[in-house]
Order: sequence, then C-alpha cells, then structure tokens
Amino acid sequence: MSNAMECADLTNTDLRPSKICLGTAEYGSSISRDDAFALMDAFLDSGGNFLDTAHIYADWQCDIPGMSERTIGEWISSRGCRDRVIIATKGGHHALGSPIPRLLPEQIYQDLKESLRRLNIEQIDLYWLHRDDPARPVGQILDTLESARQEGLVRWYAASNWSISRLQEAAEYAKRHQIPEMVASQIQWSLAETRIRIDATMVEMDAENYLYYQTARMPVVAYSSQASGFFSGKYFYDQPQSGKAEIHRVYGSDSNWGRLERARELAKELACNTNQIALAYLIAQPFPTFPIVGCRRLDQLMDSCAAVEIDLTPEQVSYLKHGIQ
Repeated sequence: MSNAMECADLTNTDLRPSKICLGTAEYGSSISRDDAFALMDAFLDSGGNFLDTAHIYADWQCDIPGMSERTIGEWISSRGCRDRVIIATKGGHHALGSPIPRLLPEQIYQDLKESLRRLNIEQIDLYWLHRDDPARPVGQILDTLESARQEGLVRWYAASNWSISRLQEAAEYAKRHQIPEMVASQIQWSLAETRIRIDATMVEMDAENYLYYQTARMPVVAYSSQASGFFSGKYFYDQPQSGKAEIHRVYGSDSNWGRLERARELAKELACNTNQIALAYLIAQPFPTFPIVGCRRLDQLMDSCAAVEIDLTPEQVSYLKHGIQ
C-alpha cells in the first residue's frame, strides 16, 4: 500500500487527519520499540498521519511511565517527520487506583508538559481530556485549555468520554466567552455494541449520543472501533469456543451476531473482509468519524488501512446495523 490513505477535514480546525487513526496504547511495552517503529513507518508510508496516544498509555505494563508517548517521540525524532504527522494525546486521566480525574488547572498543565517532553515536540496538535469531572466547573477546565492554546502548547483541544450534557455546557461557555469550542469527541464506538460496561467512566455511542453528533456535526474519533477483534473472522455464534471467551461475554448478543453475519454477507459481495466492513461502517457515517485501529502486526495494519477504499452507501450502513435498507 503506497500513499493511498484518504484524509478528511477535522471540522472547525486546520487539521486534515487520515481517515484511519493509529492507536498506540501498548507501544514500548507489549509492542516493542522496534515493532512500534515498524508499524508507524508502514502507517506513514501508506499515507496515514493521525497518531493517538495518552499520558497514561502503557503505564499498566511498565515501570517507566509514559512509554507510549516516549516511543512515539523517539520515532518522530529519528525519522524527522514531525511536519507529516498529527499528534493527538490525552491527559487528565485519574491515576491508576484512583477514581478522581486530574482536572485541576495545575494537573492539566503537569500532564500536558510531561506529554510534550516525552513526545519531544513543542506543540500538540490535538489535546484531549481523557475523562471528565462533572463536579468541576466546565468554565475552569476550558479556561485552562485555552490558556495552554494561547501559550502555543496545543493547537486544538477536545473531549474524551464526556457526556452530551457536558459537551453542550462546554460549547455554550465557549460561545459566551468567544474562545474555541471542543473540536471533537473521542468515545467508544463500533458496529458491535457492548453488553457489559467494563468501565463506568467510559462513554459509548448510543441513540441519544448519535442524534447529538449528527445534529451538531461534531467529529467523533472512535476507540474500540474493531470491537476487540469481534469482526476479525474468528468469532461464530454457534461456536462459543471460538476466539476469546471475554469477547463472547462483552459482545456476544443476538443483535451483534446479526451484525456480524450481515458484515460477512456484505464483505463477500464487496470482495473484502468483515474487519474492513466494520471500519468502513464508521467512516461512512453522516458526520466526520475517524476510527482508531489497534494493530500488533503489519498485516493487520495494512488490512485496516484498506478500509478507506470501501465506500458504503447509506442503505448498506443501515442494513449493517438494523438489518433493513
């Protein structure tokens, strides 16, 4: 695959990220530095430019904090490619073992500056707050992010795992004070819906959320876009031993089995595979949507990047989710 990746405007910004975003949560830990470099090299060569990381990524596997960001920073420096990539990282996540997000102004700045040092860059293109703290005034949070933007530390800021009500509150505050709004939202979303909420602080796409994003035309960057491999071809309704038991527990609902079967039908018709159909489903939404892919091997990455070449019709999108056209 050579420089074939399509890009799209991130509404209300000067950013034009690739339609596929590369997830890097385990870079420098279970995915070695060399393997991570190879994946990022291949992604860049394919025309991809959108990298997603976080201040806390890989901390659950490493004694050295921030290994995902550090690995990306080393790669950018060694390749001299800062002007070719859009770096998105997240801060404000609660410390491991603590339920309270770190959204005091000084905590936001601490995470942000540590991320900049680890990434070895002067400015973050898209800075997400990893979680929300509804008990904290949204104005204080936005004022802190805007101060960081005016200092040149970030180009744009956005929200990860924020509720609709808080996104609306933030948008209203931004308009009143004539500062930029949150430019995007990162939530859990795939063609398959979870049966079990693993983390109550995470926000998953539902009918109410969908209507909000469709009306507001707010870009969504979707994590868990591949439903942890549910669409990989390993899972079958009548084979409970297929794949991982945890995936059956989280995604094995009747509605999801129906979506998987329809994805298989459509993949056969379009000469692709079910993973590509699941990603193309997100890309084809009526508002800007960028799925994050988590790949451990080069073949998985190239397979996922090829999803941008599949153009689903609104009827096909409806059929995949609801079984009707």
